Amino acid sequence: MSKDVVIEVKDLKVSFRTNQGFVQAVRGVSYELYQGETLAIVGESGSGKSQTSRSVMGILAGNAVIQGGQVMYEGRDLLKLPEDEFHKIRGNKIGMIFQDPTSSLNPIMRIGHQITEAMILNGKRKKNKIKEIYEPFLVKKVNIELQISELKENKELDRETKKQKIAELNRSLKEVKGQLKAKKAEAKATVEAEYRPYKEQLKKDLKALTDSLKSGSIKVLEYKKKRAELKEAYTRKIKVTKLEAREEAYKIMHEVGIPEPEKRFKMYPFQFSGGMKQRVVIAIALMAQPEILICDEPTTALDVTIQAQILDLIKKIKRDRNLSVIFITHNLGVVANIADRVAVMYAGRIVEYGTADDVFYDPKHPYTWALMASMPDINSKEKLETIPGTPPNMLYPPKGDAFAIRNQHALKIDYEEQPPLFKVSDSHYAATWLLHENAPKVTRPHVIDERIAAMKIEAKKLRGEENE
Repeated sequence: MSKDVVIEVKDLKVSFRTNQGFVQAVRGVSYELYQGETLAIVGESGSGKSQTSRSVMGILAGNAVIQGGQVMYEGRDLLKLPEDEFHKIRGNKIGMIFQDPTSSLNPIMRIGHQITEAMILNGKRKKNKIKEIYEPFLVKKVNIELQISELKENKELDRETKKQKIAELNRSLKEVKGQLKAKKAEAKATVEAEYRPYKEQLKKDLKALTDSLKSGSIKVLEYKKKRAELKEAYTRKIKVTKLEAREEAYKIMHEVGIPEPEKRFKMYPFQFSGGMKQRVVIAIALMAQPEILICDEPTTALDVTIQAQILDLIKKIKRDRNLSVIFITHNLGVVANIADRVAVMYAGRIVEYGTADDVFYDPKHPYTWALMASMPDINSKEKLETIPGTPPNMLYPPKGDAFAIRNQHALKIDYEEQPPLFKVSDSHYAATWLLHENAPKVTRPHVIDERIAAMKIEAKKLRGEENE
């Protein structure tokens, strides 16, 4: 894992417009995703973890309002990208696996069609090549339009200054539009000239093949086969063909553990088990060769045995393809052996984050303690702990620490002021007043120490170190 940042989320705030008011789902979330790592985002239902990742994908619900923040990817803020630009990133650069494979798949469409659909739609090679040539001018145009839009919404500038700046930008926009139009024509002519020899060669090859048929040197069946192969080879230069997409789908279906891909390709979702449906959803996400994979509770709808298989599959795919993964779950135990770093979310905020060892072996936030105490364990002899109460109503978020009312270790200040993220180590931070230098010393529950000891033993076994 390198320290190259592939995605950076800065102070993201997302609310949802309802009849009762704004539901504040995400309240100032910040994190970085590094190249080749798995970042697990953990929390109860309603903590804002899925909405944070949907913001990254640009697929928030229609009543969502982004009230602040940035999502930086390749030097651009994804939150400000127009949909036609975002379309190039969504799926192609950043893929997503959803939690319920049954609702993710179209029940009346064959699996093969669903796996290959995006590849065929986005695989217009000739058109994409033309677009690559004029794209820098298109980006300039989009950036100027964004600047104009931001200026119009700016309430700090006086009217005259705003009018002057918008007029300057409009002049630049007019100039860039002219350049874009000229570049489009130039790009089309350049690519057409590049493809002309392919077309001429196809005509020659087809003519030679027809002459061979007329002379009797080849039979009709062989002629039809060779003619189809020539047309297929030419068409592949222009776009992704159905045959090409099917061949790629077979490879990926085999990679994700779907047996007999040629047979399964023609089946419908109802003919697959839950685990196999999830493998199909993973195959769909991988068809576009993404660099980042967001897994939104991909094991929730599956039984324990199948969960383990899907987790192993995601680990293998991440390793083989050098992917960066954001893994979202409500179950802290699920990510114990898959995550490099863990962020614990509650009521729209990250309350603790650090490496997997930091969070699992030295948890600091009472909410993380509560999650660990309620985690099922085959060695547990006592009744599982439960977290008392319910998450707060995010129409009216609490003034202080949102977890205070459910926290038996809460201090008076927890009800009055939101705690900042206190530094535990260079890699470990937690938002709890218990880490303040003036806070009373609170010992974490004994059950947590037992869990930590059991997890360390289990980790040694997994590494083959049980005898050390």
